Amino acid sequence: MAERLRIAFFGTYDERRHPRVRVLCEGLLAHGHDVTVVNAPLGVDTAGRVALASRPWRSPAFVAQLAAAWLRLLWRSRRLHRPDVVVVGYLGHLDVHLARLRWPRARLVLDHMVSLADTARDRGLTRVPGLVRALVLVDRAATAQADVVMVDTADQCATILPDHRHKVVVVPVGAPLAWFAAREQRAANDGGAGATRCGPLRVVFFGLFTPLQGAPTIGRAIRRLADRDIRWTIIGTGQERAATEAEAGDAPVRWLDWVDADDLPSVVAEHDVCLGIFGTGDKALRVVPNKAYQGAAVGCAVVTSDTPSQRAALASAAHYTPPGDPDALAATIAALADDTGLVAASRRAAAARAARAFTPTAIVAGLAGALGCAHDGPMTHGATTGPTTPSPPRSPAAPPLPPNAALRWHVVRRHVQALAPATVLECGTGQGAVGARLCQRAAYVGVEPDAESRATAAGRLPSGTRLLAGVDELGDDEQFDLLCAFEVVEHLDDDAGTLARWAAHVRPGGHVLVSVPADPERFGPADELAGHIRRYSAQDLADLFASAGLVTESVRHYGHPLGALLETGRNAVARRRLAGGTTPTDMASRTASSGRHLQPPDWAGTAVWWATGPFRHLQDRFPDRGRGLIGLARRPA
Repeated sequence: MAERLRIAFFGTYDERRHPRVRVLCEGLLAHGHDVTVVNAPLGVDTAGRVALASRPWRSPAFVAQLAAAWLRLLWRSRRLHRPDVVVVGYLGHLDVHLARLRWPRARLVLDHMVSLADTARDRGLTRVPGLVRALVLVDRAATAQADVVMVDTADQCATILPDHRHKVVVVPVGAPLAWFAAREQRAANDGGAGATRCGPLRVVFFGLFTPLQGAPTIGRAIRRLADRDIRWTIIGTGQERAATEAEAGDAPVRWLDWVDADDLPSVVAEHDVCLGIFGTGDKALRVVPNKAYQGAAVGCAVVTSDTPSQRAALASAAHYTPPGDPDALAATIAALADDTGLVAASRRAAAARAARAFTPTAIVAGLAGALGCAHDGPMTHGATTGPTTPSPPRSPAAPPLPPNAALRWHVVRRHVQALAPATVLECGTGQGAVGARLCQRAAYVGVEPDAESRATAAGRLPSGTRLLAGVDELGDDEQFDLLCAFEVVEHLDDDAGTLARWAAHVRPGGHVLVSVPADPERFGPADELAGHIRRYSAQDLADLFASAGLVTESVRHYGHPLGALLETGRNAVARRRLAGGTTPTDMASRTASSGRHLQPPDWAGTAVWWATGPFRHLQDRFPDRGRGLIGLARRPA
């Protein structure tokens, strides 16, 4: 079991306006950690903070308001002496500095869902001289102070300054438990989730009417459907509310300025369709709005803009329209209004996706991994800046890794954290050392043809984990966010054909992560003993992805310089075993037993992890060298 951590949520955030903190709290509590909340809402939202930089005469009032809130925070935290982790909530660009002063030895996590500089650009404030440059400095100072920086989508990593991106972990927004409870209540009232609708289609949008949300596009779509029997509910106020009302014209709409945060889940649950965002700015193309997660959680059909980030999060559980296109939005709503069966199926798909991937427990899996909670070992205490290296595995949840696998996992883990998959399929589970780590980050299914290795893996993976003998045991319609195959495809006669068949179980827009031995000219006794058919160059691996119908995103080496020494040792051992004539002669048997070669005993896991520590970080300086390759590819949407 992972180490129980003392986690404090700290800051001037407003949970009722931005429920992100509630999701994180509920998720970490579900993972068995102690959570304390120290909160003093400031009452100044994103727009107010950005506008302040362009209206400096208001600074004294803001500083006084902030100072008062900070005094309340310090008073409320007076008995909280030594938290292991301090999470600074949304809009904590200034709070993070107070948190560091208050707890200099704690692990500091900043929820950086919003870059102030990026928000200024999105809201058309670039004409104010020096504003964006000043906000970039605020963003830089905040991310510099944190040990871990949370963003909500992989595309949002681009908003983090390059020298701080190594701290980033992707933690989707998700939905609080209250939204799932509202779906259950609606299902009980309706006679089942996704029950066939009676009466007109009910459509809801709620938000702050920022440019990112593209609400005027919704207004134009409402006007186009004014003659249809559709019940519209629009909730909230903000910058573009008046423009949205003007675009909707005289169409019958229920306009609500405000709904209490505790009542909002049940209000949204009364509708058939929940609208997402439709903005056309750069920021709108990178984010997934909370309303998409929350609408799915209450069992609404979700309609939102067609962007890579939203497709990655929602997959086939939403309807997509081009950003800023009212005609396409109107056509999609009309199609739903005309087909009650489609509405019911869409609601069921959204609810199923939410139950699998948007719960607080699932959402925080990547954060738990970044903190070492998940568990590559306990967190190292005492660091003040920079990411802390996880300690060696100490529990059955993290079986020992051989040295080369430890080097590889160092790179693989970063990919997994950045992608934040909800579901993972691993082809070639072996004895389950990597699978146990993936299980902590996503819903996991493993495939291992070798019965002996599969039995060992079953004892290492959480109870109830699906372990299959072959990919053909999967249902034809089962698809995953991420497919992993580590040291597998080099054993296959038809590597491209097999990878293409596996990739059919990756959702469109999902990813494939593969590792292989590098450099064909280095083929040696260890390859022969393991049943390898080939080794790969970086171009070979990119070509393999292309042959399997995948789009290459990255290929890099790993393992330099320790990998060369390890390979020399493996070749020496293999040479003796092959000469002794005691090894299987057929390739199938060699392949089946390859995952059992040179596996460390449980007691050696700590020593291996510590011994490889310097080399795991040194290899990052030489991504074009090493005896192994790791490739990331994407299945086209």
